[in-house]
Amino acid sequence: MRKQTKLVAVLSAAALLAMGASMTSFAAGWEKDDSGIWHYYDSDDEMVTDEWKKDGAYWFYLDEDGEMLTDSWVDDEYYVDGDGRMLVNSWIKTLADDEEDDPDDGGEHWYYFGNKGKKVTDDSKKINGKTYYFNEDGEMLTGWHQDGDDAFYLGGEDEGWRAESQWLWLEKSGLDEDDLDDDDNLEVVLGCTEDDDCDDEGWYYFQSSGKVYTGANKKKINGRYYMFNNHGQMLYEWINGTAKTVSSNAQLDGVASAGSASVEDMRYYNAVEEGWRADGWYEMDGSEDVGTDGDTDWYYVDDGEIKYADGGYKDEATYDEDGKMVYVQRIKINGKYFAFNEKGQMQDGLQYINADSGFYYFDENGYQKTGRVTSVECDDDDYTFYFNTKNGKNGQGYKGLKDDYLYFNGKRLDADDDYRLYYYDGDIYLVNKKGKVQKSSKKYDLENKGIAEDDVEVTISGKKVTKIKGSNFEYTDDELVAEMINEINGNYENVTDDMILSVPFIQLYDDDLYTYTEIKENSTPTEGWLGLNNPNK
Repeated sequence: MRKQTKLVAVLSAAALLAMGASMTSFAAGWEKDDSGIWHYYDSDDEMVTDEWKKDGAYWFYLDEDGEMLTDSWVDDEYYVDGDGRMLVNSWIKTLADDEEDDPDDGGEHWYYFGNKGKKVTDDSKKINGKTYYFNEDGEMLTGWHQDGDDAFYLGGEDEGWRAESQWLWLEKSGLDEDDLDDDDNLEVVLGCTEDDDCDDEGWYYFQSSGKVYTGANKKKINGRYYMFNNHGQMLYEWINGTAKTVSSNAQLDGVASAGSASVEDMRYYNAVEEGWRADGWYEMDGSEDVGTDGDTDWYYVDDGEIKYADGGYKDEATYDEDGKMVYVQRIKINGKYFAFNEKGQMQDGLQYINADSGFYYFDENGYQKTGRVTSVECDDDDYTFYFNTKNGKNGQGYKGLKDDYLYFNGKRLDADDDYRLYYYDGDIYLVNKKGKVQKSSKKYDLENKGIAEDDVEVTISGKKVTKIKGSNFEYTDDELVAEMINEINGNYENVTDDMILSVPFIQLYDDDLYTYTEIKENSTPTEGWLGLNNPNK
């Protein structure tokens, strides 16, 4: 600041004589009093009051007492700093003009003063590349801000700039009870209220315009898809696709009643730390809406959609131990087959695929197996199976004779200890405990019900049994079949391997067998599920 002491110019005596009168003139300027306060005097040596004065590049204000103001508001529109200079293109955090006498009234706020020194009010302004908003009093706005149908986020207390092209983790956009408008009404942003079931905090995406995305749909951001509700919260994990516009829950899963949705309705996006649309294999808890939230299983997600056994693959003849219909479908993923049920849960172990009318085996990692597989669990025991290796029926349980072994839908038919007679597709075969089909007519120790005896004469033609003779019994093959049919007595629920001829079966669920469901003499039997757990039976 140019500071100068009052100058008094005294005209010379010669000049006074020349003018014929005496007078004194003064130069305008600044003067500091004994208290260190600056004043400005005009050319008439009068102290200037209630007026702006420019000194060099800066403006200064003299109050009603002629004192130069410092750190003060001027007319509630301008502000002078600690040196008394008018703020131009500058920020300051201070109390409002009407609050200076009562510091507890409202607290400090940020204000911005433009190139004319006047504070910005009731407007938005781009400052150093960032956009700020100001209310009618010139206070910089922060936090959530709604402008018409659009909502923005203006940062924290000492930030204020509009978020653009970025993600922010924020408290939900409904303001709390302390945020009241001029009429003492609770302000609401994006439709959120204190009673709303939005997550209290969540991820929000602000577009290049600063508007928060509220499309209640998926949006591609930086090459990845994300899902949002109509409050703008990013949805994550299980999302009920049929209810994706429901505003009452950021996660959505759990809004519907438990078990009311099908997996077809659901979408899966990554956990809240990531959130983008899932793709690939996931081991995770199931959906509450689907009713699988108590289970942890493997799922395959394709662009957010769950692979599952759809309606076209429902096995309407198969029921689990709870009487619930079982659907399993074989689905190829990256060139490999996997099995999924109707809820999208990957299945392992022995599975019946209704669409293919056959049994398949999937290892602990879900891969479909072919060829010989030992220790396959079914019927509450472990068995050796063989699954086709050729195209067409690749992976399906083998049916019939192969390398002198007899297979029923992949299950090798074995004796327990000695030798056992099996009825298979209208013929009778004799196998040992390793499943080897016998081809020689001679005496064998049989273990079948009613004919369990050592040294039974067995006549074999090719590989088929045509006659047996024990100490007190003798049967032809037709007579053996007739005895077996008589034991069944029309009720195929009586089918077991503990009969005069063992009837092959596979048991996947308690009291539910896949076996021959109709047997007639001199004809190929019909196989299928007995459906013992069918609640409609």
